[in-house]
Amino acid sequence: MKNTSVDSEKCLIFGNTQTNAYNEIINSGTLSKDKKNVFKGNYVDILQNDLFVRLYNEFEHLNRSNFNSNILEHISDFLNLNPLESDTIFTIGIACYQLFLQANWTGPLLKLELKSWGSSTEVVENLVSDLDCVSKKVLYPELLVFSYAVFNSDKINISTRIWWQIRMLSTLQSLLNELSNDIKNMFEEAFEKIDRFIWETNEEEALYRLEQSKIYLSHYGNVTKASNYLNTAMKLLGLEHSLVGALGKRTKFQVKELAQLTLNVNSLKTENNENLLTTYECNNLPDDCVLDDENRLPDIKFSEESAGTFPKLNSLQQAAILNSLMLELKSKPKDDLQFEELQPFIRCLVSQKSVWSIHVSALLQRSLLEKDSRRSVERAMQQIESLVTSLEISCPLNVERLYLFHCSYVSPSWQLKANLGYIMLSIGAIQSALDWFLAIDMWEECVACYNTQGHRHKAAEILENELKSSNLTIAKHILILCLLGDATDNKSLYEEAWKLSGCRSSRAQKHWAFYYYARKEYKDSIDHFKNSLKINSLQENLWFRLGFACMVEERWSEAAEAYRRYCDLESDCFEAWNNLAKCYIKSDQKSRAYYALKEAIKCNYENWMVWDNLMVVSVDCGCFEEAIKCYHRLLDLRSKHVDFEVLSILVQAVQKNVKDENGRPAMEHRKSLLQLFGRLTSQVQNEGEIWKLYGHLEAAVPTLSKESADKVLHHLQYAHRFITQGNKWAQEKNSCLTVIELSIELAEAYIGCSNMVENNNDQKKRFLSSSKLMLVSAISQIEKEKELIENPEISEGLQKIKTILNQIKHQLSLVI
Repeated sequence: MKNTSVDSEKCLIFGNTQTNAYNEIINSGTLSKDKKNVFKGNYVDILQNDLFVRLYNEFEHLNRSNFNSNILEHISDFLNLNPLESDTIFTIGIACYQLFLQANWTGPLLKLELKSWGSSTEVVENLVSDLDCVSKKVLYPELLVFSYAVFNSDKINISTRIWWQIRMLSTLQSLLNELSNDIKNMFEEAFEKIDRFIWETNEEEALYRLEQSKIYLSHYGNVTKASNYLNTAMKLLGLEHSLVGALGKRTKFQVKELAQLTLNVNSLKTENNENLLTTYECNNLPDDCVLDDENRLPDIKFSEESAGTFPKLNSLQQAAILNSLMLELKSKPKDDLQFEELQPFIRCLVSQKSVWSIHVSALLQRSLLEKDSRRSVERAMQQIESLVTSLEISCPLNVERLYLFHCSYVSPSWQLKANLGYIMLSIGAIQSALDWFLAIDMWEECVACYNTQGHRHKAAEILENELKSSNLTIAKHILILCLLGDATDNKSLYEEAWKLSGCRSSRAQKHWAFYYYARKEYKDSIDHFKNSLKINSLQENLWFRLGFACMVEERWSEAAEAYRRYCDLESDCFEAWNNLAKCYIKSDQKSRAYYALKEAIKCNYENWMVWDNLMVVSVDCGCFEEAIKCYHRLLDLRSKHVDFEVLSILVQAVQKNVKDENGRPAMEHRKSLLQLFGRLTSQVQNEGEIWKLYGHLEAAVPTLSKESADKVLHHLQYAHRFITQGNKWAQEKNSCLTVIELSIELAEAYIGCSNMVENNNDQKKRFLSSSKLMLVSAISQIEKEKELIENPEISEGLQKIKTILNQIKHQLSLVI
């Protein structure tokens, strides 16, 4: 930003009409007539400016092929010839942009005498080269085109131009049905330029970071970047908040107070602030519709009144709370717990009643959350209807409504109406919802309504009628053909759309791919997914489906590439990381699978299956320490999780003292592995195989002490007891061989312990006698199975047991 005192450009970008600096500039007498009109919100008056009228008419007659480039070139040529007009043109650009927002987002609604350049969708679509970006039906799109030309012109050397450019690009993207590669590249370039600015105050940077956070969250769903920028803004504003519990009542007839969630907000003093954006009071805010329910209270009644009240926050801090609300909404699963966690944020914002855009955003988000509850759906509908009505009311003024608009979540007028349609749909009023969607040209939703009613033929009829429309743009034509293909299951329509686009439509290929994908014809869908993604690589859901289709067809390297690209766009999806790991495993890239699963764990710490996968891959990669940690986490999640294969590998690694992935001998992990077995055997006590491995692990030392020998004997005793429970083990060859092997091990452990107590004949006798009884019992059980004894392996094992039994009898005779 400029290293000067507060100037008019800075005041315009902030938009706070209630600061001393704002009033000083208006009353200074240094402002031009046009700029003063912008400050006061008299945007319509600027449309009478001769310079605007001239350029507006010239833009209309420019070639529509590469229209976005043509208008930029035209305004650059004009400024080359008239460099002193750059400030006036910039002021007109701001007025056009603010007037466009007023007409379509904030109100008060107005009627302008502007010559139209064609259908609104065609005008907006001419600004982007992405063929699949179908525009919403908007009012006065020519105003946005004019501001697009102004804010993108490098000939205008005004410090805040790039900031206005970012705002305008965000508005343009919100008008399109698909993400535009062009706009994303322009965003990144503009962000890079602004990051080189030196901020004069914390408030300046905080406002920018909040707007940046909103862009990444609302357009690209990038929770990580949005969270980082939001945290930066909150730190600059000295704001901290956390959810806490407090006793209170929620229903009218509730007797016992229960813990309820509320928001604890702390505002810390920060340096380097000028209070340019903070103090703000707006009157005539939209009404907060009160919940009228026979059971529920309108709001929680806390036992301590202070728990339900919130400190007075400045306007930027309110914007930060709103963005925290939206981040929570986007990053957590939609369930009852999420609903409860979001309510304190909304109560805090609604209680402030000072900034129009923040207040409207909070009421709208509350309505969208409540629309799925039968007790609150009526309030949700009334509230949205109230917001729609507020757009037609003259108070508050347009400049008050636009304050902090770009870091709020105010919906455009057509989206408010669409929300009413969604509510109608949720309560089963399909026809009413359909009427709303038809009125605002939401064709995909119309098709969904007809399909819900079982009237697919009617969906086809309205789409066929729309194809006959005289103002059909190429992008819209492609969209209607694709939707018609979905409604009629006619894949030839996708091919027609593809040819109409000159083989440049990602949408046509996407619908074509989904046609095969829905029928589980994955092989045929893969090429169409790839063709669509070559044109527009920002379609994250397509990367995911391409990965799945390739997995089904066992094309592992292609599946891995698809999931990698998906994870680049959406890094918080554990399913994608988990599937990526599977692709790596199938491609024999276990080390890469290990790191993919580590990312999956970050996304879903509570999913035991991901931990199980990570444990198995860790063992394969020689990451023994990580495998042990994974097993502990599995026991946290599933108290009796048993994986004999993993435990066996870990024990064998310690016995053979192999090196792990870091070159450390496995013996260094023996202590932590013993702790794992101790915990596991306390929770799973009747698995003989676990006790057997536990005994092997205790014995895995160069020299066995008496204490260790006793532990080995104890573990093997438990192993033998649980494995030989019942008599069925002697009826099957493998289980019989297992018991023979374990009996020999246990007998040797008895002998080993007896040898360590040479001076205590009574104890030695007990060890040998126990061993003798155990072997005699095993022999008697085996010899009952006459057919099994004929097996050479069983016969050989039985002979070994008898040999050891004779040795023990001999030693007993010596002790006696």
